[in-house]
Amino acid sequence: MMVIVGREKSITRTVVESKPKAVMLTYRKIFLMAFALGYFPPISVFATDAPTPLSTIVRQVIARDDANQKALQSMEYHETLRIERLDGHGQVTRQQELRMIVRPGTTQEVQVLSEKGDDLPANPDEASLQAQGKEAQKKKVSFALKDMANRFDLILKGTDSIQGQPVYVVAFEPKPGQPYRDQTEKVLNHLRGRIWISTRDYSVLKITAHLAEPVEIAWIFAHINALDFHYELNNTSGGMGPARIQTSVRVDAPFLTIRQRMTVDMAQFQQRTKT
Repeated sequence: MMVIVGREKSITRTVVESKPKAVMLTYRKIFLMAFALGYFPPISVFATDAPTPLSTIVRQVIARDDANQKALQSMEYHETLRIERLDGHGQVTRQQELRMIVRPGTTQEVQVLSEKGDDLPANPDEASLQAQGKEAQKKKVSFALKDMANRFDLILKGTDSIQGQPVYVVAFEPKPGQPYRDQTEKVLNHLRGRIWISTRDYSVLKITAHLAEPVEIAWIFAHINALDFHYELNNTSGGMGPARIQTSVRVDAPFLTIRQRMTVDMAQFQQRTKT
């Protein structure tokens, strides 16, 4: 997460001059939790007509998550990352977009295809462009669901349907007093929301979350006062499919408010060609 030091005018200058990704560093990592849950071929587990206890649902989703993490290492996919700075009315004032191919576990995990947006050079240096992709990859932190599940109280709210597919609806609330190792985990500890889980293969089809309360970050006078998270898999037939993850955040500091929105679109998942 960004760390700002110095006097008030120094704080303001540092935040304003930094690229939008500086503010996004912490909650960008939250995307990875949803990313791990939503993709890849389903494991061979199917719900029965009998009521399924919450413990069984959680156990099966965790098993699927473990399988997803392994499957990811042999795949590649396209990712579009869009970062937007917003004004008080929600209008975009600055934006940046990166189009990439991601190949997890390889020497070149991220290949930047293009970059566009405000305050960018007309002809960016190719080495600099690829360095941005590598830097973005370093900021990714993979959260295993079996580690995340212990942070929340889970409640099975019942069943529903998404695009005609039956789902379990599970609400989650933050457990008080959870430890954290960094700013990312601190923010995660304050999220509440709902998860929609396929009754057919236990894939996570949708997640919505928001902060249960403001979270102090970076230095004592800065807070994340609003954070809205939305994930949705656009393929309810099972297996892989395109998905979108979007997070909007408001950071308040003395004399300064920063509003940003990050959207990640992922598609074209396929097995990598062996060389």
